Amino acid sequence: MISAPLYAADPETTFHRFADFYRESAYSAFPQDHRAGGSFGVTMMKVDQEPIDFIDAPMPDLVFCRGDTETVNALIDCGDGPVISGRLFRGFTVYPANTACRTLVPHSHSLTQLALPVAALTAEMRSAGITLDGSSFGPWIGRINVPPISTSRLMDRMWQVLQNPSNTDHLLLDGLTLQFLAELSGAGDLAPLGGARPEDERIVRVIDYIEAHYEEALSIGELAAVACLSPGHFSRTFKATVGAPVWTYVTRRRCERAKEMLLTTRFSIAEIAYRCGFANQGHLTRLCNEHFGTTPGAIRQSALS
Repeated sequence: MISAPLYAADPETTFHRFADFYRESAYSAFPQDHRAGGSFGVTMMKVDQEPIDFIDAPMPDLVFCRGDTETVNALIDCGDGPVISGRLFRGFTVYPANTACRTLVPHSHSLTQLALPVAALTAEMRSAGITLDGSSFGPWIGRINVPPISTSRLMDRMWQVLQNPSNTDHLLLDGLTLQFLAELSGAGDLAPLGGARPEDERIVRVIDYIEAHYEEALSIGELAAVACLSPGHFSRTFKATVGAPVWTYVTRRRCERAKEMLLTTRFSIAEIAYRCGFANQGHLTRLCNEHFGTTPGAIRQSALS
């Protein structure tokens, strides 16, 4: 083991985002891949590290850290005393915001990390029963455990979505972020709360808005504002009323509109993709396959036969 921890950066240096800290501190020596997107300010990274024993600078981000390789005798200290893990695969911990934390890993390892700015999200998450001051994630703060499989899959899905951000994927990422936080905090998975009325005029208003703006970039925050609800409350109410998460509904409507245009217009497939809110023709093709089991070209050909 490394005998004494080192400060990863000058203790007097202030970092405004976790990603900046990784790029500008001693961690910059390690190979790393950064991605960011969505209206909640999500940043993610994958990094391959040699043995470390660092004290990280306090930052205004709540950081969710998952080991992607086997970890043995890792040490975490978030100010409440050191905790040493046993042998774990995909060990997971949460680092609180505005706290200098020590991390010791005595061997080479790989990580996936997700960071969220606490100040920007606390008010928006409160209605979902989540706080980002750390209290919602007590069992994970400065502890190394194995996360539920579903939570780990959400983390992987968010990374995948961030690979090719698009108008649709911004909306998807917002929904996945809410679900990830709710599940990990024990606040539920944003499933229906009960009591939502099918004729709920707030959701009808949102559906009308989606129909008028489906070709534009949409976000959970924007649609929640149309409903006059917080993002968390809106997500649950929409699912309870419509029977599907909002990002699933929007994607389905975009696909249905694209299919209609393929059958009734002479626009090119690339133009239809643009007019229906997809990032490009390939994005439309992938989602048409998922929803209809066929390609846009095949749908158009069926109209000509």
